Amino acid sequence: MKKNSYVNAMVLGLLTISIMTACNKDNEDIVSNPEPDAGESQYVIPAAVGDASYLITAESLDEGEVTVAGNGTEVLNASYWVYKDHDYVFALVYNKGGAGTGASYYLNVNGKPVEKYAYTYNRITTYGTWGDNVITASTGDASAADENGYYPQVLLFNYLNAKDGSHEEASVNAENFLGNGEKVHFAGIIEANNKLYTSVIPAGMSLYGISKWPDKITNETLITTEAGGSGSGAYTAGVIPSTQYPDKAYIAIYSGDSFNDEPIIAETDKIGFACGRRRSQYYQTIWATNEGDVYAFSPGYGRTFVSTDELKKVTGKLPSGVVRIKAGETDFDKDYYVNIEKLGNKNPIYRCWYIDGDYFLLQLYKNGVESMISDGTNADVSELAIFDAENQTLKMVSGLPTDMSIGGEPYAEDGSVYIPINVTTGGYPAFYKVDAATGNAVKGLTVKAESIQTVGKLNIAKE
Repeated sequence: MKKNSYVNAMVLGLLTISIMTACNKDNEDIVSNPEPDAGESQYVIPAAVGDASYLITAESLDEGEVTVAGNGTEVLNASYWVYKDHDYVFALVYNKGGAGTGASYYLNVNGKPVEKYAYTYNRITTYGTWGDNVITASTGDASAADENGYYPQVLLFNYLNAKDGSHEEASVNAENFLGNGEKVHFAGIIEANNKLYTSVIPAGMSLYGISKWPDKITNETLITTEAGGSGSGAYTAGVIPSTQYPDKAYIAIYSGDSFNDEPIIAETDKIGFACGRRRSQYYQTIWATNEGDVYAFSPGYGRTFVSTDELKKVTGKLPSGVVRIKAGETDFDKDYYVNIEKLGNKNPIYRCWYIDGDYFLLQLYKNGVESMISDGTNADVSELAIFDAENQTLKMVSGLPTDMSIGGEPYAEDGSVYIPINVTTGGYPAFYKVDAATGNAVKGLTVKAESIQTVGKLNIAKE
C-alpha cells in the first residue's frame, strides 16, 4: 500500500522559494485555513507540481489563494478523481492498457487528507458509482478462447467498496450485447430513480463475433483484409473495427445491484452513440437531473468514421444532439430532441456535465465539425456553453482567459459550476465560477501549483 506523505523539509523549502520568486509575494498573501471543527466539510483539490500530485483543502472556491507548500498530502498521480458521498475521494490511475491502480482518501479530524484504502484492478475506460462502490469498466478479452481460438470480448468490472476497502471483479459478455452481433463498450455510469444507467457503445465485430453471427454482417467489404491502425485504434485482419450503426444510441438500464442482471435497453435513432472520445477513453455524456430525467448527449462521432481504399467504414450523418428518458420511464421521450449544432456557435459537443435544474455545461469543438473529423485528439475543445434543456437554448460562457485549458471535471454547487482552469502562458491555475443562468465566469480561488484537475467537498471525520 502506498503510504501518505507530506513534502519533506528540503522539497518544501525549494518549492516555497520557487513560488515566492515566481509571484514576487510573501507567504502572508496565501490563505491559511484555520483548523476546522470535526463534522464540518472542506473543498478537496487534486493539484500537481512537477511529477508529484497532492490533495489540498480550501474553505471557499470563490476567492483567495491556497498552495501545496506545507499544506498538501502527496497522493497517487491519478487520471480521474471520484468523490463518493462526501466521505471519500477515489484516485483512479488509467495506466493505458495495463492494470489500473487506485486509492481512497478521506479528511481526518484535523481536516487533512489521508489515505484509507489502496486498490489494484483491471484497466479502466469509464467509471461511476453504484451503492457503496466506485465502479470501473472496460472491454477486453475473455480468459478462454472458443474452438477456433478466438477470444470473445467481455465487459470487465471492478467494484471498489468505499466502506471496507474490498475489491470484487466481474465480467459479462460484450459480444452481441445489443443483438446486432457487435461487441460493446460502456460510457458513463450513473444512479437515478433507484436504477443504474449506462451508455452502450457498439464497436464493430470481432473475429469471435463474425464467426458466431455471420448473418449480422451488413456488408462484407467492411471486414478487414489485413491488420492496421495503432494504439487503441489497432485492428487485426478479419474484423469489422468500427460500428455498422453509428447513427443510433443505446442506454442500458439496470434495476438490480449487479451487471450480471439483465438490463432493459432503450434505443433511439435521433442521435448517434452517446459518449465523448479521446483515444481509448469513453467520456460520460449521459446525466440525470435532480428530478431523475436522464439526458443523453451525442457528439455525432459517427461522422469521423471515414472510409479509405484500405479500410471501409459506415459513416454517420447525425449531428450533435440530445434526447432524454423521463423519470420513471425506460424508453426515450419521443417528443424530445435538440440539435445542438443549430444553437450558439453551431459547434459539436466534446464533453458535458450536469449543473443544476435544467442546466448543463457543454465543452465544444471550437473550430466546428471539420476539426472534430480531421484534427481528432489535437482539436481545440476550449469552447464552453450552458445548455438549458427545458427551453432548448445555448448560451456561450464568457469571462474565461484565452490562454487556458480545462483541468478535468467541473464541480457544480448552488446553481453555479466551478471550472478548473490551467493557464498556458504563465501564472497559476484557478477555479472560475460560472453562473448557469447567465453563462458569465468570474475568477475564484487561485491554487499555487502547476495544474489542478477538479474539486469536490468532503466531510471532516468526527473521530
